[in-house]
Amino acid sequence: MIRDIATAIRLLTILPLGRVEGVHPARYFGLVGWLYALVALGIASGASALQLAEGLPALLAAVVIVAAWAVLSGFLHWDGLADSADGLGVRGDAARRLEVMRGSTIGAFGVVAIVLVAAVQIAAVAVIVESGAWWALGAAPIVGRWAAGAALSLRRPARETGLAARYASAGGSATLLLQTIPVLPLLAYSSDTRVAVMAATVVSLVVGLFLPAPFIRRFGGITGDVLGAVVLLTETFVLLVGVVAWRLS
Repeated sequence: MIRDIATAIRLLTILPLGRVEGVHPARYFGLVGWLYALVALGIASGASALQLAEGLPALLAAVVIVAAWAVLSGFLHWDGLADSADGLGVRGDAARRLEVMRGSTIGAFGVVAIVLVAAVQIAAVAVIVESGAWWALGAAPIVGRWAAGAALSLRRPARETGLAARYASAGGSATLLLQTIPVLPLLAYSSDTRVAVMAATVVSLVVGLFLPAPFIRRFGGITGDVLGAVVLLTETFVLLVGVVAWRLS
């Protein structure tokens, strides 16, 4: 278990934790999400303490949070999002799309995907920081990485080599339940918004679970790039759901 956790941290962050490879690191991807959650909550708390959580300062805090997430991941997820978008946009069969994704350049589809996702994340985080309803700042990175771990456990890899093929492990429902344990603390929220938080958590988990499906249809399975795209798109959805849940509550 320790080797798996160290490998999960090494895969999803720039932290060089350990050298021994784990067998099933995907089971602990959600746990790694807590590192990102602590970073976001720390920045938001600092902005609030410095009275920089309203108006344009809140927007600046949001930029810092999204940038900190990107740096902590080594921009790996953003590269995966760009490559996956380029793969979706190219014409041809699955082999052709996978070939385009392996290229070192970023096409128009990848650029647009990065700009749109970054803009939505920054705008949503700014609203969340200003509102003080910070649940989504913790939930987004946790559920996003849980979704990537679930994809590795439940979906087939598109290639025989690569990150997805190396760490994919068909574990079924039992493994999925184990992976979901780090998500459960998100439900322990204040009583006045508990219903909204529980609903938002369940909806986000369902979306994260089925988000890889369009990529699988186009690519024939999942890849490391797809996992990065799943992380960011799930994160973005959770942030938007967090904004909606705050407004409704």
